[in-house]
Amino acid sequence: MFLSHTTPDQALQVAASVAGACRLNERWHSEFQPYFLSLIFRELLDVNIDFNTINAIDVDQAQALFPGDVQRRELIELLVLTEMMLNPIPEELEHSLEHWAQQLNVHDRALILARDVAGQARAQAQSDFYRLFWMGEEDREQQGFEEQLKQHGPQAWTFTVEENPDLAAQWRSLAQLPEGTLGAAVWNHYQSHGFKTPGELGGANAALAHHDWLHVLGNYDVTVIGEVENAAFGAASSNKPGATLWFLGVMAMYEGGLFDSVVTGSHPHQISAPGMAERVAHALRRGRQCQQDLLAIDYFAVADQPLIKLQQSWGIKG
Repeated sequence: MFLSHTTPDQALQVAASVAGACRLNERWHSEFQPYFLSLIFRELLDVNIDFNTINAIDVDQAQALFPGDVQRRELIELLVLTEMMLNPIPEELEHSLEHWAQQLNVHDRALILARDVAGQARAQAQSDFYRLFWMGEEDREQQGFEEQLKQHGPQAWTFTVEENPDLAAQWRSLAQLPEGTLGAAVWNHYQSHGFKTPGELGGANAALAHHDWLHVLGNYDVTVIGEVENAAFGAASSNKPGATLWFLGVMAMYEGGLFDSVVTGSHPHQISAPGMAERVAHALRRGRQCQQDLLAIDYFAVADQPLIKLQQSWGIKG
């Protein structure tokens, strides 16, 4: 995830690299790009950077400064993030990002999404996003999923399109847990929103339902901005393949409006609305502070434990 291998002392060098790749002809393509980047650096590294005035460096300088594969990948992910804020994506920015990725020898799944949205291939972007981010990987681990995808289309990525009695029974068992436990809180979350039980036709499938545990742990609403906060929170806590792409994808859907969510469609300019960027950046900070990878848990194994105790032991702060 962004800046996880960057020290505060290196922050200026990373920021200068982002400016070199994305502040083209000494200008950003939107006021929101430098503003949101500054929030991320402040929340994740406790440094204040003015992306409008910082001296940029070129890719050759960045090569020398960042010889490691992980730092280079995280840098490219930041560059992709700047693209996800725009619609349409300027051709010069697309070419700059591709040049930096090539010169730094980075071949990341985020670049597949970047190519799709830059080419305005909305259907392909949606398909690649769900295929490559962590929920899609969990979907593809389920027996018979590829056939469901052929028969039912994109809805199979997120919804129960064929009844799954075992999954439904597992989720209904949460109703028997005592109040105050994580499982009871998640069950109440489903009931209070009128959601169908996962495993029931039209309810969430196992992969989508996985992310609802994070809604409860982080206390994030089931709204557009709540979904972005939840993705920021979960992705920043995790090293799981496809975690960062989760956040990049929701930025593309809910800021750039570059492709549609299977669940909610496309809602552009949500993060740049007043006060929303600060909430999302704070969610990134909460995820970074977490001492547990929130995407790598069998939550049913801990469903009977007190919610507050888990939040405290995992370092989930308010």
